[in-house]
Amino acid sequence: MRSFPMRPAPLPSARKSRKNEPVVPHKLTAAALLHRLQPFGAEAHLALAVSGGGDSMGLLALAAEAQKLDYAPRFSVLTVDHKLRPEAADEAAQVGDICRALGLPHYLLAADENLSQTGIQQEARNLRYRLMAGWCAAYEAQALVLAHHQDDQAETVLMRMARGSGIKGLGGMAPRRKIHTEAGPLLLLRPFLNDAGDALKNIAAAAGLPVIDDPSNEDTRFERVRWRRLLPKLAAEGLDAATLAEMAATMRQTQAALDKKLTGWLETHADWHEYGVLCLPRAGFEALPQAHQQRLLGRFVQYFGQHAHPLKRRKSERVLQHMANSPFGGAVLGGAQLRWRGDTIFMGREAAACPSPLALHDGDGIWDNRFRFASEKADKKLHLAALGQAGVQEMRNRGVVFDKKLPAVYFAALPGLFADEVLINCPVLTKTGGKLTGFEVSDVYHNGFYGHIFEHGQG
Repeated sequence: MRSFPMRPAPLPSARKSRKNEPVVPHKLTAAALLHRLQPFGAEAHLALAVSGGGDSMGLLALAAEAQKLDYAPRFSVLTVDHKLRPEAADEAAQVGDICRALGLPHYLLAADENLSQTGIQQEARNLRYRLMAGWCAAYEAQALVLAHHQDDQAETVLMRMARGSGIKGLGGMAPRRKIHTEAGPLLLLRPFLNDAGDALKNIAAAAGLPVIDDPSNEDTRFERVRWRRLLPKLAAEGLDAATLAEMAATMRQTQAALDKKLTGWLETHADWHEYGVLCLPRAGFEALPQAHQQRLLGRFVQYFGQHAHPLKRRKSERVLQHMANSPFGGAVLGGAQLRWRGDTIFMGREAAACPSPLALHDGDGIWDNRFRFASEKADKKLHLAALGQAGVQEMRNRGVVFDKKLPAVYFAALPGLFADEVLINCPVLTKTGGKLTGFEVSDVYHNGFYGHIFEHGQG
């Protein structure tokens, strides 16, 4: 039988607050954590991502102390078993035992798919966020708290420098960032980005919490591990984690100012077609400074392509040069479909990159981060999936006329309503989904899109 301390050693901030507002602390304490999590207070529900490693166990120790304070949110702990190592299930169970001893609810989220061995770290990350986003939506948690720290930030910046990233990539991870997964949006909170890499580990050790070592953290096949091993040598030359993190913060400030300006431009010039395609005036776009064009192109790729990493600067330069020299053309960029002809630039989704079939459920939902729908008394056999080329031809056979203002390549990425493998209709085109199935597609999901597009993606 496993044995764990029933309570961690008290941390310095374990006093009971007599006020409804926290004191602004300067050290990494439970009170400091709550201050950094503002405006989430006593009425909020926050999820904590805890793998069992030293950093996340430090977060767990702080949260266990923080829950004693009057103004603390309600915390729930999430651990993901990726099904990559046979011992992972037992390790997740250990985290659950510790959480129960600390009085925190724990939930184990197990992988429901086999991960590809190609780009496995990215695959695992996508799986984690999808599972946790689904849990947060189901249990009404407003955000997910992560234990990323200054060293993690430095590694991220170095990796992106090596890829030739621009302002967005060099901004590293943001303290607060909304991402979008197949299970819906997820707000990420990273309250420790300015804290040294060993700070959370020391807190876990001081609290007497056992730590689980993941062997992949020492596997030099992974780029992040290689950069981690180089950090001490770079620090010896003056390029330490704090310097890299400070540079990232400066880049984020520059990016925020640029995004505000570009949001205004989009609100004035862009048009959002009901097929889920953005239409931009080519003359207006090409009149923008190249840095602004690159930023817009990069964000479109991340949004429509659901791509985790910013578009490489050299790649965006080649695409923009091609656009400037050709009256018509296009490119597929990580799941995003770019086309231009005449006086218009189009940006939408590549059909092959649309999500897996989504079973209908009663209530509101969002498909592919582009279409909002409402469903009542939906048949369990019904699901949404990309229309596909066969579906496009079927709709044409039924007499449906597609909007010829758009390139035809975008038609296959429209949502199709299927019963098993049989296409019932394309609700965006027929507007009759509600009568047939209790399903209705409302407007394209674009409320606040022009500001929202700059929040989307990795960071």
